Amino acid sequence: MKCRPLLVFIILISLFYSISRYVYAQPTLLLQEKCAEGAKKFFFERINFYGGTWGRFSNESGHGWNKFESHYNKKLDKCFILIENMLTPKNKKEDDPIYYSIELFDVFGGKEYGCFWREQYKNFNWPVTRCEVGTQKCTNEQEFKTLIRPFLEE
Repeated sequence: MKCRPLLVFIILISLFYSISRYVYAQPTLLLQEKCAEGAKKFFFERINFYGGTWGRFSNESGHGWNKFESHYNKKLDKCFILIENMLTPKNKKEDDPIYYSIELFDVFGGKEYGCFWREQYKNFNWPVTRCEVGTQKCTNEQEFKTLIRPFLEE
């Protein structure tokens, strides 16, 4: 009979642990859902800049593709959107570039946290025209993705 209090204690601790994990997970799931909805709204409010639609597009600016993903960062308590876009200008001349960009924004604050822009010319040279995350400069896409990783984790 001496084991009974210990067994009751173990059961209570297990129950408390299970309930606390469930209760803790609920706000995070709600914040992730709110983040996903906010990111979609953020993206479509900027739609004209990104070609008028999600996915492949063709319009008066040209043709290309774009996509976005949202991420709620629990540690920073912020919702981020990562937008990727490629545009071939309409009536592109042989020497005109194709534009490629990746941008990271705070969905609800509107602040840009990072930007990577490059241009592709017919000789397949992709000069980077802008690469920065906060105040840190970068020189290529891999460096940019390394610098934004902390915002997209947690």
